[in-house]
Amino acid sequence: MKRHALVTGAGTGIGRAIAIALAERGLTVHAVGRRQPPLEGLRQSAADLPGEVVVHVADAGVPGNLEDLLSGVEGRLEVAVASAGFFERGAVAELSPASWDAQVHGNLTTAFHTLKAVTTRMQSQEKIDGCAGHVFTLNSGAGVQGFPTGSAYAASKHGLRGLVESLRQELTGTGVKLTDLVVSATVESEMSAGRDVPMISPDAVAHTVTACLDLGGIATWDRVDISQLR
Repeated sequence: MKRHALVTGAGTGIGRAIAIALAERGLTVHAVGRRQPPLEGLRQSAADLPGEVVVHVADAGVPGNLEDLLSGVEGRLEVAVASAGFFERGAVAELSPASWDAQVHGNLTTAFHTLKAVTTRMQSQEKIDGCAGHVFTLNSGAGVQGFPTGSAYAASKHGLRGLVESLRQELTGTGVKLTDLVVSATVESEMSAGRDVPMISPDAVAHTVTACLDLGGIATWDRVDISQLR
């Protein structure tokens, strides 16, 4: 049976690094993003890996898009990673409604639609060694504590934490693992471009995903906090 993974926000940064890591493990990775050029760059970079990267230009935050994608996937969806996100600074007094809506949509609503699609698919699958699939979400230190000019981002990430903690209880007995990666570090990516601060590589987050997968069986990490030396 063919083994599949789905990664949203796969064109750049953490999502790209995770897609590469999963293709290195031999999975067929369905890379979802809204921009064709970075996805094509990812596909080319993965051309010689044991697995394969299949590009899907789509907005994961639109209802039905991921269900339609998965309906054409034959085989087992082993891994799904909700890594799409959006960040724009702005104090509450100055933040535009459009910026608020874009960040809530990009960080919370998109995650909701992703989790709904992939967990529904995984719950229909046979358990192997007690596991029906493994889902990862990408959270932030802002999902634990807010910060000035980050109200919309922090609110959306706090919402993601509540979504994940609620869903994890709903998944009891299904064999679907759900791990929330809380990245309280500055990661080299488009979102951090131009910042003059120490950063960690997105490969560090990808390594964390593969380490979680290597636990095997019914063992799982519910939440992993990734930080950096200060």
